[in-house]
Amino acid sequence: MADAIEESRYARFALRCSNFAERWFPDSWVFAALAVIIVAVATLGMGAAPTEAAKAFGDGFWSLIPFTMQMAFVVIGGYVVASSPPAVKLIDRLARIPKNGRSAVAWVALISMVASLLNWGLSLVFGGLLVRALARRTDLRMDYRAAGAAAYLGLGAVWALGLSSSAAQLQANPASLPPSILSITGMIPFTDTIFLWQSGVLLLALIVVSLIIAYATAPGPNSARDAKACGVDPAFNLPKPQPPTRPGE
Repeated sequence: MADAIEESRYARFALRCSNFAERWFPDSWVFAALAVIIVAVATLGMGAAPTEAAKAFGDGFWSLIPFTMQMAFVVIGGYVVASSPPAVKLIDRLARIPKNGRSAVAWVALISMVASLLNWGLSLVFGGLLVRALARRTDLRMDYRAAGAAAYLGLGAVWALGLSSSAAQLQANPASLPPSILSITGMIPFTDTIFLWQSGVLLLALIVVSLIIAYATAPGPNSARDAKACGVDPAFNLPKPQPPTRPGE
């Protein structure tokens, strides 16, 4: 009885925090716009003319195109892999492993973090589809909100230590680095960043701590809200592949 009361209190507190964040936390675009304004004002305060600041912004924007394309292909590639028929079958098999709701949340966290070491775009889609697959299990009392949050742990905790790390990729590719940064740091290969043993120790620590938090903070069966209670339809059906109709296919 005491456990049920404690879970109910936690659920009400979590709901209040969620409602507050949805009401008051601004969109990410707001932070990007504020950053541009702050930098522009600081540039003018250092004596630059408005036309110089505008020209520097325009010229600098296009210098980021190679890096932007890399990140775009990370997301696109991750989605293509995670939504492919073999990956969907693997996700369905992985969804059969957890025995209770809390372990399911921790399982999502682990899979999401492991996948992000290969590709953070893959982690986002793969983790999301795994949550939906777990939500379809009628025998599992899993909190859909906690599982959805755990699916972001790959991008939120360990992605920068994986192969798709933006910082590591940027430093390892001179063509992607702005000349001003390249002249200071030079090229830094993966062997000096994500493949260092120190990075491995940090990676292991992050995974262990994240799993403990995911399991400990997941609502128990008495206060868990499943996908239906959250107004979400967890169904996911891939379109059936059609036979080729021309040689080009």
